[in-house]
Amino acid sequence: MAKEVDVSKLTCKQVEAMSPAKIVGVAMWMSGYIHGKAGNTMVDSEKAHANAEKIAGYCKSNADATLASAVEAVFK
Repeated sequence: MAKEVDVSKLTCKQVEAMSPAKIVGVAMWMSGYIHGKAGNTMVDSEKAHANAEKIAGYCKSNADATLASAVEAVFK
């Protein structure tokens, strides 16, 4: 995987192929991005884990979906 990644184009399949440490990094980046857009600086680790599980479930059924679209689908 490249050093720099356009997260808006990252697919669920690509995320699944990453090492666990890289997946955590991407998940933290997505969480920060979404919370930053909402002006929310708080982190609820239990809720974040539950949300990651929901996104992972969506991605298992939609491997070609982008991670951004998975987040949007889960939280619409």
